[in-house]
Amino acid sequence: MQQVRQWHHRGVIAMVFAVFVFFGFSIGANGVFWKDIMPAAGMGEALFGELSLISPLTAVFILLFGGPVIERIGKRIALSIGLIVLTAATLVLSAVATPTHFAVVNLLYGLGYGIVEITINSVTLDWERERNRSVMNYVHAVFCGGAVIASLAAGQLLQMQVAYATILWGIAGIGATLALINLFLRFPDSVVQEGSSDAGAAFRLLRTNKVVLTLAMIGFFAGFAEGIAITWSVLHLSNLGASAVIGGFGFALFNTVMFVGRMTNATIVTRYGVVRSIMVSASAIIVAGVLMAFTQNLWLAIAAFAVLGFGAAGPIPTALTAGAKLVPGQNSAFSGALMSITYISFIVCAPLIGNVAEMTSLQTALITTIVVGVCLFGFAQRLHTVTRNAV
Repeated sequence: MQQVRQWHHRGVIAMVFAVFVFFGFSIGANGVFWKDIMPAAGMGEALFGELSLISPLTAVFILLFGGPVIERIGKRIALSIGLIVLTAATLVLSAVATPTHFAVVNLLYGLGYGIVEITINSVTLDWERERNRSVMNYVHAVFCGGAVIASLAAGQLLQMQVAYATILWGIAGIGATLALINLFLRFPDSVVQEGSSDAGAAFRLLRTNKVVLTLAMIGFFAGFAEGIAITWSVLHLSNLGASAVIGGFGFALFNTVMFVGRMTNATIVTRYGVVRSIMVSASAIIVAGVLMAFTQNLWLAIAAFAVLGFGAAGPIPTALTAGAKLVPGQNSAFSGALMSITYISFIVCAPLIGNVAEMTSLQTALITTIVVGVCLFGFAQRLHTVTRNAV
């Protein structure tokens, strides 16, 4: 009991939720602003896409090799540093005027997201260990809620002639406030195995531990499914005749169902287990892919993205919690390993589908969704094998 009284368990979990909401605000609002920021920075679509790769590539590097630094300075300080970097990125974005500025923005976002991702997921796993409760699905759910609120609010504010720079300053203010408040919290102590916080510990886990590699691949395919909706949902619906309002509604519906899916997935895991939960998610992704790739009906396509939201909701938070139990004492290394592979899926998704779409059509390229669902189902079965029913 003494260990529990040494840290602010309510304050820490409240901060975790707040940071994920901030993530949702940032990403949801930025998605609305890109159409205005691109001409302001003098970028075409090709240059915008190329420079956007800087962020996930930087984040992957931090996730794979940043664990030792984070363990050395402590997760409380690391989280505040990450939030400050994200705040700086938001402020630079508000004044972006050249492609060079945009490259700096993406470098800062990559650093910030990498630091915060590895820290906040590891802290949540520490919290779950200390409190013996599973909350990972819930904290990831609020990200979806934040993204929905921010995208709708940003669109409305732009329509009211509020400059995007002003809105970005408001988001930056939220990040700076969270960074300051976080400095006054006491985090749970990590239980760290020897050698789990040295340079390359995350990479070594991927190379030597079959359970970690399997969970990371589950994260990869779930992230790929999410990336399909984030990048291509509005465009696919537009190709089927949707107006801007209907296209936005389809994307908002995806995020809403994803929110509900993450809120309910913990119950599915508790009742049926990790492997069956991921199999259900994989089945939903396959159904969504069939509807997207083989129907021309607009409303069926909207329903497909809703089903995709349910399918993509559960695997990543479920894999994080399962991994903490299967690889105890290595939360930072494991979180970095899984999330780095998940970030790689976002790097691969857009150019892969874009190139296939250019050679054939976007609807044909969306057959990839079915392949993703089948692969996810296969890795769920592999998880059952490599853990010998441990989950």
